[in-house]
Amino acid sequence: MKISVASLLQAATAAFFALSTVQVQVVQAAAVPSNLQPSSAMAAASMAQTMKLQKRGFMSGVNDFNCKLTPDHPRPLLLVHATLLTKESWWTFAPVLVDEGYCVFALTYGRYKDIPLVGGLAPIADSAKEVADFADEILTRMNVTQLDYVGHSQGGILGRYWVKHLGGAGKINKMVGISPIHHGTTLSGITTIAKALKIFDPAQPVFNFFAPSFYEMVDSSEFMAKLNEGSDTLPGVTHANIATKFDEVVTPWGNCYQKGQGAVNKLLQDFCGISINEHLTMINSKVVLRFVMNQLRPSTASSPNCLSFLWLR
Repeated sequence: MKISVASLLQAATAAFFALSTVQVQVVQAAAVPSNLQPSSAMAAASMAQTMKLQKRGFMSGVNDFNCKLTPDHPRPLLLVHATLLTKESWWTFAPVLVDEGYCVFALTYGRYKDIPLVGGLAPIADSAKEVADFADEILTRMNVTQLDYVGHSQGGILGRYWVKHLGGAGKINKMVGISPIHHGTTLSGITTIAKALKIFDPAQPVFNFFAPSFYEMVDSSEFMAKLNEGSDTLPGVTHANIATKFDEVVTPWGNCYQKGQGAVNKLLQDFCGISINEHLTMINSKVVLRFVMNQLRPSTASSPNCLSFLWLR
C-alpha cells in the first residue's frame, strides 16, 4: 500500500490532537461516556464541571486589584494555564488560594487565529510577552516589585522566558511548575516516529498554521534550546516542580524537572502511590494543591492527604 507524505502528516497531526484533546475545555456538560479510560473520564468530568461552574462566577476573588497584601502573603500570586486551556482551568485551585489570603491573578494567553476560545496556541514568545505585560500590570497596580508564579504545562515555562528574555529579571520570587514542559516533549513518542519517517520537519508549516506553540514544545525545537541555554534555573528565584508518571502530554515525564542548584523536583506518586492523575487533572488534585501551597509558604507546610488524590468539586 502506497502512503503519501500528506496522509502521514495528517495521521501525525490527528495523533497529536488525540493526545491534546484531553485538554480542550470547550465541551458539552454531559455525562462521561462509559468507554472512557479512567484518566480520560476524569479529564472529561473536570472539563464538563468547569463549564457548569463558569456560569456561576466560580473565579470570584481572582484579578482583584483591591486585594490587600499581608505579611503572610506579601506578594501577588499569578496562575498561568496550560495549552488549549484558559484562566478558568484554575477553578479548583483559585478559590482555595483566595480563601487562604492570597491575592490571586490569572489570564488567558495565546489565543490564535480561528481558535479564539482556548489559549496557548500562539508562538510561545508571543504568549510570554502577554504574560509579561500582565505581570507588569500586577506589579505596578499592587505597588510591589515581585510576585509568585504557578504555571501548568506550557504555563510553567512562560515565566522563565519572561525573566530570561523579556526584562523580567528580579520580578519573580517563587516559581512552582505543575507538569511544566521545561525540556519539551516527545508527545508519547510521536515526534520520534515522525523524525524516523522524515515527516517531522515537513509538518512544521501545518503546525504553524493552526498552533505554532505545538511545534515549539517538542524537545528538540529551537525554542527549547533557547529557553534552556545556560542554566535551567533563574538567579534569585526559588524553583519547585511536580510531575506525574501518568503524564501523556509531557513525555518523558522527567522533562518536567529542572536541573540547577536548589530546584525542588517531585513526583506526585512519591507522595501518593495511589494517584492516577494525568497531565490535565494535576490541577484537580488536592495533593498537588498542597504541594503548591507548601512551596509558597514553607513555614506552614503540611503533609498531603493521599485519600484526596482526585478532587472534582
